[in-house]
This record gives sequence, structure tokens and C-alpha cells, in this order.
Amino acid sequence: MEFRALGHVEAVGADGAVPLGGPKPRTILACLLLSANTPVPTDRLCEMLWAGNPPASARANVRSYAARLRRALNAASDGDRLSPGHQGYLLRVQQGELDLRLFDELVARGRAALADGDHRSAAEQLRTALDLWRGAAFDGLAQHDALHIEASRLEESRMSAFEDYAAARLALGEHDALVPALRAWTAGHPLRERLWVLLMTAQYRCGRPGDALRSYARARRVLRDELGLDPGAELRQVHQDVLARGLPLGGGSSPARPGRSVGVWPVCQLPAGIPDFVGRERLLARASELLSPSYVDGSPVPVPTVILTGLPGVGKTAAATQLAHRLRGTFPDGQLYVQPGGVRGARRPPTVVLADLLLSIGVPGSAIPSTESQRAALFRSKLADRRVLVVLDDVRDTSQVRPLLPGDGGCGVLITSRARLTALPGAHLLDVEPLDAADGHTLLDRIAGARRFTTDPQATSRLLAGCAGLPLALRVAGARLAGHPHRPVSWLADRLADERRRLGELRAGDLAVRACVATAYHGLAPEAARMFRALGLLPTGEVPYWAPAALLSGDAGRSEPEDRMNPVEHVEPDECVEPDDRVDDILDTLVHANLIRADRIDPAGRPRYRMHDLLRAYAAERAAEEESPERRREMVARVLDGWLRRVRGAAGKLVDAGADAQIDWLEYERSGLVATVEFAARSGHGERASELAAALDDVCHLRNWWDDWERMAQAVLERASVDGDRRRIAMAQGSLARAGAGRGRAAEAMRWFASAIEQADALGECRLAAYLRVYCSFAVADRGMAEQARADAAAAVSALATLGDLRGSVLALRSLGSALICGRREAEAEQVLKRALEAAERLGQPLALADVLQALAVAETALGRYRSAARHLDRALPYYRGVRHRPGEAYALITVGRLRLAEDPGNPEGAAAALGPLTQAAEVFAELGEDRGEALTAFMRGRAYAALGDGERARGQFVASLAAFRALRMPRWEKRALRELDDDGC
Repeated sequence: MEFRALGHVEAVGADGAVPLGGPKPRTILACLLLSANTPVPTDRLCEMLWAGNPPASARANVRSYAARLRRALNAASDGDRLSPGHQGYLLRVQQGELDLRLFDELVARGRAALADGDHRSAAEQLRTALDLWRGAAFDGLAQHDALHIEASRLEESRMSAFEDYAAARLALGEHDALVPALRAWTAGHPLRERLWVLLMTAQYRCGRPGDALRSYARARRVLRDELGLDPGAELRQVHQDVLARGLPLGGGSSPARPGRSVGVWPVCQLPAGIPDFVGRERLLARASELLSPSYVDGSPVPVPTVILTGLPGVGKTAAATQLAHRLRGTFPDGQLYVQPGGVRGARRPPTVVLADLLLSIGVPGSAIPSTESQRAALFRSKLADRRVLVVLDDVRDTSQVRPLLPGDGGCGVLITSRARLTALPGAHLLDVEPLDAADGHTLLDRIAGARRFTTDPQATSRLLAGCAGLPLALRVAGARLAGHPHRPVSWLADRLADERRRLGELRAGDLAVRACVATAYHGLAPEAARMFRALGLLPTGEVPYWAPAALLSGDAGRSEPEDRMNPVEHVEPDECVEPDDRVDDILDTLVHANLIRADRIDPAGRPRYRMHDLLRAYAAERAAEEESPERRREMVARVLDGWLRRVRGAAGKLVDAGADAQIDWLEYERSGLVATVEFAARSGHGERASELAAALDDVCHLRNWWDDWERMAQAVLERASVDGDRRRIAMAQGSLARAGAGRGRAAEAMRWFASAIEQADALGECRLAAYLRVYCSFAVADRGMAEQARADAAAAVSALATLGDLRGSVLALRSLGSALICGRREAEAEQVLKRALEAAERLGQPLALADVLQALAVAETALGRYRSAARHLDRALPYYRGVRHRPGEAYALITVGRLRLAEDPGNPEGAAAALGPLTQAAEVFAELGEDRGEALTAFMRGRAYAALGDGERARGQFVASLAAFRALRMPRWEKRALRELDDDGC
């Protein structure tokens, strides 16, 4: 049975809470608990219940309440808990059953431990006592003087116990965790000066003297306002100590447990805490949780071990130091700190490290054994039954760790390593990641002052990008700015923008990113070092699964240059040679060393690696230093060829049904492909840049990659202009023209097309010129230049037929048919498009078929051949959906709407049926940002609303379409929109 008075008065038996009844029975129980195991007269109970003014039936009521209590309590326990007698009522309470007595006992034990200097035990006892409280004592009862006096006594004891508990934890160095609780207690009890003393001490030890002084100011103000008194001597003394920075920073000592000699314990060998440490809260919380010792009676408990791992300069040691200081209270006997060496310094044999450790914990030199195993055994015995944290910083491999592990589960081991020490049994591996932008900004603020960064946020963003979240780089950048207070942030941001000089700029005093990374690089085996250098030649830090093999062995295979306008032979990515076991082993070595990381899995389930930007800059430096220019160029060329083969294979499949895997792959690699084209152009691989951009042209068109298309084409054009390659210039101009036309910039597109066609004709590049004319025809046909579009398309039809280019012929015939439709020559268009359909059937590409069927349906709708148009649209839509070509599907839906409106003009049923597909098309175009499609859809929806008699909606759609047609320079459609607006029906 448990009796609870520190909160609502309760009794809890084996089956749960005992039903006590209302306030009066509970008040009787509270009175009996105050005098547990002693009879309480009925008159006293009457006085407690009615505050000295009992009714005539008081004694009878007490007997009734007591009888109910007795039945409930006796039923929930084995014995006769409550019994009446001639002296009154007796409540039997056994040892440990009554929370308020248990509280008093725990507080007494805690204070005894505190007096003995055993702060750990004191904190545990007092914490247990405080946890008994569930609210105010005797909560919810109307308190008689006796209850009020006891409740006040208990509350005072509770506050005093918390103060002692806080003092014990401060002595253990646990000030960080204590501040929030102390702030809450001072807010609730602002007149208790000792709470303010404890809060100020904790804040000061957290490195927050300003907060401590503000706390003093609040305490002084409340004491003067409430009591008219100045702070007492102890509070004033702490205030003076904070001002003079004379308050001790560390906690008090924690003597050994009874029966053990104190010796040198506790020991703290930790480096000083880092005052400007930022972030890592989730990491530190997780590590703290994993390092908390656990105890299982009668069973051996493993030593909790955490390994903090990460790339060079990411702040592993700083995080470990911060964590170890936080855990001083968890490991009160000591914190040992060792650098076994081997990465940043000379490797120290475990025998030497063990000797240092044994000396540091009081073992005389003459008593240290000679062999490693004997020293390790003695070290374990000295740590037995103690709670010690062993910090092993900058470990290279597990052989350095094993002899240094304690044998007692009350200890903990914290390791930092650039290597991923996965072979250490039972250890928890935690990755220390680069800082995010917010934490990086905070770190810069603390080092160089916040004002400089808030005045130039754009330069600050560029500076953060240049440091790429690496704390070492951020510290160097902050230190350099702090050392040059007259220089703006943009000064350093501009310097870091140049990748070739970035590492040289990231140096300040003895802090240098290059030197930090160099230690890891020089520890690599030759093959791994060569791979690391080679990865620095890639255009981005993203490393596709096949690229490392291509860099080292040339297995990507060189494709012969192909005319971009020719149908390409489909090369499946899987036909390319895959990395072998040797390459995988080398990559595993780099992953183990945290120089690259297995970042994610690609859509085909293959690993994808990533190299941090600053590591990649160092790798590129080493490649420039250690590899010949010819060798570097060959390696880059092989990777570009690998990309080209894979893109051609995927792009060739986009026109076929069931190309989901290729579409997913292209979308997944999209940003990397754009960066690769720009890199190839920038680094002098102009021909390969042009080929790769050419392979992506139709991908960009089909997938609406408008911005990326222009970026790649512009990069290729600039390279081709530098190289003086007129064919590549014409190709790039053609790409810019197509992209501009797709964005509705017809005039700009025409200028690019004109220049590209002129150069292709001058060079005698018949196929290139023909394709350019086809694309130009599509771009200008509905922009008031239908005749020019017809002439260009007709010339292309003739040229491509002569060349025997079936794919090109289908495209050219379709462009000719579209131009004829725009010129209101639908009968001629129908005949041309039937020829295109025959050719498309022979070609067998679903997308080409869908495009021709859709164009033919437009012509047939204009000619009144509605059934034939419907059949062709019924064929086209599944083709579009099969190849996931959403723009084509949306244009086909517009044609469906046009057909339904044309079949029975003015019929509301037909108009209602047209709105469904037109609304679907509008949603697709809005999502894709396809301005031309949105304009055409708005026009057709306006016609549908007009047929339904909804003039207001119709006018809104026509007005929107008119504005779009004008912006897109589509005069034929502009006139149609104006005619509709002039109609009285709108």
C-alpha cells in the first residue's frame, strides 16, 4: 500500500487507486496520516473537518466517513489498516509507505551525504525525494490550521531540498542542465536569496556572466519592491565575484565512496571548454544518452562506447570536449583524456599511452608493469567500481583502442576518429556533420561580431557557402575577419568564391584547412590516394557509382561523335562497364577514412558517393600537383564519355512507352548533368560539352527543363565561340532558339534561328540546317509567320527525304502540316499529316505517333471530320501517357475540347463536356509554366463558358487569353480573342 499526501491525498493498493470518496473522507485520511500509527481522537477529527464549528451530527458523520475509509483501505490491503478504539482511530502505515515521511528520510540522507562531500549520492537522494511531489501537499483539501502548518513545513522543506540538490549538482559540474530549473524556481519563489545565488553561480559557470548579472538585478529589484530590503551578504558576494570574474568555474570534488581511499580521484584531464561552441544539440543529446551507464544486477554490463566520426575539420574534438564537460556529473570519479596519435601526430604505442594513464591516476612509475597486457589489466582494475569517462581523441584504428578500454560498466569511452571504426564491438558510431547555415552564421557572429554580418547578408551567404559548413573553415574565416576589422565581409567572400585559391585563403595562424585535410590524405595507400585525387577532377561533389571506375581505368568507353540531328543508337546504361571489386574496395577505404561518404542510393539501387566541397578543392590541388595535364584531361574525358553514353541511352528511350526508369534517372541526375555540361565547356572539353548538350536537347524539350536548357546552351556557345567552331556555334544557337521559343520569346528565338541556319547553310551542314528549319517552323507558325513556317518546313521535308532520315522526315512533315493549319489551309494540312502518319507508323516511336495523330485531329476538326478526329485523339492520348509526356497530353486535351465544342456549336451539353478536358489541360500547363498552352486553354474555356451562357466567366477567360497572346506575339489568336470579346454574348 502507498499513501500519498504530496499532492492530492491518495491511497494506492496492488490493484490501483483506492476509492476514498469526497473531500471529507480525504481530510480524515490526511489527519490520520499526520499521526500515522498513533490513535487520533474523534473530537480532533471533528475539529479538522469543521474548523472548530462542528454540527450536532459531527461525531456520527465522522463514524460514517471512517467506516467507509476502513472498508476501502482494508479491502485493498492484507491487514486491518484502519481500526477504531477507545482512544480514537488508528491508521497503520508501514516503513516506506507514506510519501511525506519517505521525503523527510531521503532529504536527511541527502543532506548527510552532502555534508560528507559525496555530491553524487546527495544529488541522487535529493532528486528521488523531490520526485515524490505531485503538487502542493494535501492539494484540494480545505486546510485546517494543523494541515496548513504541516503543508507549509513540507513546502519549506521541499524548497530547501531543491536548493541542496542544486548545490550538489553544481559541485558535480552539471551547471548547464541546472539553469532552466533554477530560473523556474526563482520565478516561483523570487524572495529566496539562496535560489538566486545558485542561479547566478550556474549561469556564470556556463560562461554567461551577463545573464548572472541580470539575475542579480532582478533579485535586488524584487527584494526592494516586496520587502524594502537590499540583498543579503551571500548574494552580494556572488555579485562581486561575478564582476571580478573570481567565481570558481569548476564544480566541487566528489570523494570516493565509503570504503575506498580517495587517492588522486577525481581526475579531470579534459581540455578547456570551447566558449563559442555552437549547435550539435541533437548529436550531444544522443551521445549523452548512449554513454549513460546502466546496471543489471548479477550480470556483466558492457562499457558504453561512442565514436564521433566525420571528415577532417568538421569539429569532432570540439564536440567531444563539449560533451565530456557536460558528462562530468555522470562520471564524477574522473575524465581521462588521451591522444593515441597517428593522424595529426606521431603514433604512440598502447604501452606508452597506458603508462601515462596509470601515472595520471596515481600508480607510481616503479609499480607499472612492463608488458602491454599487464598494464591494460592494471588500468582496468584501477577503474573498477569507479565512474570514469575515458576520452580517446584522434584515434586512427581499433588496435589503438582495445587495450585502453575499461572493464567496468560504470565507466564510459568517448572516441573521436576520422576513420569509421566499425570493427569495435558494441560501439555506437555517430556522424559529426558539417554545420547548417544557421549554426555557421552563429559561429561567425561569435568570432567576428554579429554586426558585420547583419549589414551584408548577401556577402555572408556567399561566405557561408565558401566554408561549406566546415567548422574549421568557419573559424578561419571568422578569425581573418576579426583580424581585419576594416575590411567588409565581401572581401573574404570574393576570395573564397574562386575554388582554385579557396584553401589558400582558409588559413589563419595555426588554423589551416589544407593542413588538416593533408594529414588524412597522406595516410592513404597509393591506390586510394590516386582515387581521391581523381575524384577532385569531377565537376561536382556528387559521385555516380560508375564514375570512379571511369576515372581510373577508362571503362566508360569513348563514343564516336554523332550528328545531334541523327537518330542515335540506343545504348543502355547497363551495357557500360561497371566498377569492379578493386574499385569498390578503394571507395570503401575512402568512405572508412571519411574522405567521401556513401550519400544515397540511386533509382537503380546503386550507391552514390559525395565528397565535401573543401575536400574536393584539396583533391583537385593534389591532382594538379601529382598528375600530368594529359593524364588529368584523359580522366575527365572518360567521365564525360560515360555521361554521354548513359544520356544517349536514356534519351533515346524517352520516345518509347515504358520509359519510367529512364525518366526517373534523368530527373535524378538533372542538376549533375547541367553542372557537367557547364564544367566541360569551362574546362576546355568543348566538343564533349556540345555532344552532351545535344543529347539533352530533346530531354529538355520533353521534360520542360527550360532554365537548364538555356544554361547549358549558353555555356556551349561561349566555349564554341572561344574555340572558333562554327558548327558548334550553330548547334548552341539552335538550342537557345528552341528554349526561347518554348518560353514564349519568339523574337529572340527568331534571331537565334536565323543566325544558326545561316551558319549551317554556309558550312554545308544539310542535316543540321534541315532540323533547325523544322524547329523554327514550329516556333513561328502561329506567330503570324505561317508562310515562312511553311517554306522552312517544306525545305526540311525535301532535305531530310534526300538524306533518308525517317525520324527527321516525320518531324518535318508534322511541322509542315502545322504551318498549313496556321495558314488556314487545313485540307492541304490533312494530306501532309496523313503522309506523316504513314511515316510515323513505320518509325514505330509512340511519341512521334502521338504528335502526328494530335496534329491530324486538329486539321480534321477544322474540316468537320469529327469522328476521324476523335479516333485519332483516342489513339494519341494513351501514347502521351505511356511516355509521360505531359505537355503533349495537355495539348491533346485542348484538341478534345475543341472537338466537343465544334461538333455541336452552342450546345450546352457539348460545352459542358469540353470543360472537363480543358480544365485538366489548364492544370498541367499551369504546373509546367507553359504560357502558350495556358493561353490556348483560356481561349477555349472562354468559348465553352460562352456556349453555357456564362458571359462573366467567358469574358474573364477571353481577357486572360488576349493578354497572353499579345505577350507571346500570336497575332492570329489575338484577333480571334478580340472577335470573341466583341460578341454580344460576352
